[in-house]
Amino acid sequence: MNFKVEETQSHLALRFRADDSANALSLAAARELAGLTKKFKKWDRPVVVTSDHPRVFCSGGNLTDYKKLKTKASGLKVNREITKCLNDFAAWPAVKLAMINGDVLGGGMEWLARFDFRWSTPGAVFAFWQRRIGLSTGWGGGTVWAWKIGEERLRQQLLKAHPISAYEAMKLGLVDRILTEWRIQPELTQACRDWSTSAVSRIRNWSAKDETRIFEKLWLAPDHARILESWRR
Repeated sequence: MNFKVEETQSHLALRFRADDSANALSLAAARELAGLTKKFKKWDRPVVVTSDHPRVFCSGGNLTDYKKLKTKASGLKVNREITKCLNDFAAWPAVKLAMINGDVLGGGMEWLARFDFRWSTPGAVFAFWQRRIGLSTGWGGGTVWAWKIGEERLRQQLLKAHPISAYEAMKLGLVDRILTEWRIQPELTQACRDWSTSAVSRIRNWSAKDETRIFEKLWLAPDHARILESWRR
């Protein structure tokens, strides 16, 4: 199991941990997440996702798993299913908060796009580093971020593929708030009182056809294939 679930009076707590992959979002973890959206589909209080990993919130896709997929078709099938799982998560009516207490990298940024609110501790690092493994965004997150922060800002981050601090992420609109550890619980308690599912009114559907088309062209192209071939754990 990748998620520990706790039902509290104020919110549903999901704690993510995948020790074998530095908190990568594998297909199994994505399926588990989608299963939780179905199980708690009538949940009427906020959902708070955090990490049980000491340094990482989500490191993206599981490259160790990907390396085992020997054909382009098998790789694209996995990524399409992960995209669907994340879209199901985004469509979950409950208010969703990412309480970011570790680094968010690559595909983790695409999962992050599906939350309604994103709070971070000061030491977290953020990076769209898909280009560094020979890819573009491929789980639909690029389309969502372009809508949220603007295409120009997103394009700059995708081209640079550099890590940025929590404070830089907040300036870009990737993070809503930065909280020290001692402020999290009182702020979360107050927020859960304020939020209600009925108050959520935002577009939850988007088109990712172009994004998917580009990603599928890059999958197992020379740059991406080279990264997977040299991947060691």
